[in-house]
Amino acid sequence: MNIPPDLQDPSSGNAPSPELDPSLSLTGKKSKTPMIVVGVILVGGIGFFAWRSAQTQKTRQMHADVMKQFADVEKDEVVGKSWACVFGPNVDPGTFPNNLALSMRLDAAFNTDPKNYPTKVREDCTPKAIDARHKVEAITAPAEYQAPLKKYATSLSDLAPAFDDWAKIAPSHMEERLVGNKVKTDGDAWHAFAGGKPGADVIAYDRFLHCAVAGVDKLKDGQALVELLFKQCKDPKFLEHLSKECSKEVTAEGVPQPPTPGFKTALGKFAGDDRELSAFGDCLKKSRISKKSDDAEGIGRAWIAHMEAGRAVREVGKAALAE
Repeated sequence: MNIPPDLQDPSSGNAPSPELDPSLSLTGKKSKTPMIVVGVILVGGIGFFAWRSAQTQKTRQMHADVMKQFADVEKDEVVGKSWACVFGPNVDPGTFPNNLALSMRLDAAFNTDPKNYPTKVREDCTPKAIDARHKVEAITAPAEYQAPLKKYATSLSDLAPAFDDWAKIAPSHMEERLVGNKVKTDGDAWHAFAGGKPGADVIAYDRFLHCAVAGVDKLKDGQALVELLFKQCKDPKFLEHLSKECSKEVTAEGVPQPPTPGFKTALGKFAGDDRELSAFGDCLKKSRISKKSDDAEGIGRAWIAHMEAGRAVREVGKAALAE
């Protein structure tokens, strides 16, 4: 029996498959458009990340260059020339724990050459601070560095007049040191006086003693005098009176002065005990130290501002390089 082709058994090998339209077959020729899009996206993404990485590296290099410029100026000009002029080589001002330590280091430098050191600070060192400021101002840097770099440059400008002011006053400390020496030598002559006509040095100490301690003739003995000086030397007003007024008695030149009315009484009570000379020496030294501390106060303030400004610059660079 012949069965029409359209009624053949579907299981027959020659029977047409009840599939969808061949043009819709999933096994047919695929479109390449999706793969092209994906490729473009991948290439674009890789390019973007490469570009961003290059930009990041470029930015980091820029910050690194700025910090190198700053570090070089600070090392070579600020510390290497300006501060080295003040304190000598290999002294980093950033190592001082506080401004008191700075003042002590300045005093030590002054004591090595009290005659010439103030002139050196004023004429050689402060101009180097100004030169360093110009080098800082010449650093090329992005906007975020402008404020801290300006602050750092200003701190150098402020250091210069602070050192100038100190250098103008410092020579007076040498005069005060000489006063202390004169009190000692004149006092030795006074204690050694054995009678007769007193010399100028003996009279000078007699007048100094009576200026320093009003009513000294009424004290019982040398022990009472030493105890009184121990108490009075704690009073700033007494120290000022001693250094400003009484010092004139041992440094005065010109017409010789007569002994005080209490000259013989004081000799009778105190000539055999010279411990008050050490007490006067301690008082005068204390007076000098307090004045030096005050004189260096401006330098201390300028130094603190200088240290803070340097840290501010480095913090900007550190933050930028950490990103």
